[in-house]
Amino acid sequence: MHNNFLNCVYNADCVEGMKTIPAQSVDLVITDPPFGIEFKAKRENYNRKGSRVLEGYSEVHEDDYLTFTENWMSGVKRLLKPSGSMFVFSGWNNLKDILITLDKLGFITVNHLIWKYQFGVVTSRKFVTSHYHCLYVCLDDKKRKFFPYCRFRKEGIK
Repeated sequence: MHNNFLNCVYNADCVEGMKTIPAQSVDLVITDPPFGIEFKAKRENYNRKGSRVLEGYSEVHEDDYLTFTENWMSGVKRLLKPSGSMFVFSGWNNLKDILITLDKLGFITVNHLIWKYQFGVVTSRKFVTSHYHCLYVCLDDKKRKFFPYCRFRKEGIK
């Protein structure tokens, strides 16, 4: 890993990779952990070609999901600056484990957003799921930074 952590992307096991980054050095984490939905990376669902899925993708079994979540989220808590934030994307399947762990570790939920997409897998025994949950959280709500005008000038907002 590099000593300069500014604007870097790493391809590593998240729990092990986070150990190489200094504590309280990260402003923002955006994470999309495995959903634990028994996704078969090489199967051609979602119109995805197996050749386009990176080697090493692994799913987390339902029985291990809470422990998995506690492990990676503890690493994030160590890395975040007091003013830092995290966005966690999650399917509904293991959302309870994400929410339990956020509470257990003392994260504060700022927003719970629903990200709706326009496709869904055809199902014959249940309704089609066509959304993800996006949780916007922080460690200190008084110190967290939020930039509402990063896309538009303040005077352009009504």
